[in-house]
Amino acid sequence: MTPPLPQLDTRLAALREAIAGEAPPPSSDRVIAVAIARAARGGPRKPGALRRFDAWFAWPLALAASITLLSFVIRAVPPQSLTESGPKHAAVQDLPANASFMPLVPIAELERAGDALVVPARMSRMSLAQSGLPVNPARAADAIDTELLVRPDGAVLALRFVH
Repeated sequence: MTPPLPQLDTRLAALREAIAGEAPPPSSDRVIAVAIARAARGGPRKPGALRRFDAWFAWPLALAASITLLSFVIRAVPPQSLTESGPKHAAVQDLPANASFMPLVPIAELERAGDALVVPARMSRMSLAQSGLPVNPARAADAIDTELLVRPDGAVLALRFVH
């Protein structure tokens, strides 16, 4: 900080001596007295203070906002509209008795699956060999038409070969 200028100090001192005997005008005394009386009666409130109605209204509003937010978070995403070439909806119970699905999970899990999707797929014979099925090594690179039984969350439940 720079030291004050001596010239400014002398001028401020002269101004202080000139107004030392002055009093504020009577109108400002009246304005101050009215403001003090209004504050004592509970006049205009502070900007951040809540009235009783405001506090009563804030709780239900906060509750409604919380419920709305939770409903958006918890709500399940609706299934996408499936095209003709995409998977077809099928319930596990609606499959024909002669459908030769090979279960890839325990039967109890198949029974609990409820709605499942039948998804057409082409699998290589090598992937079938990895799951333990016999494969001719000369045709290991060929693909086979299959249908997969898939839960809505994407887990494969069973496999069927299509002729």
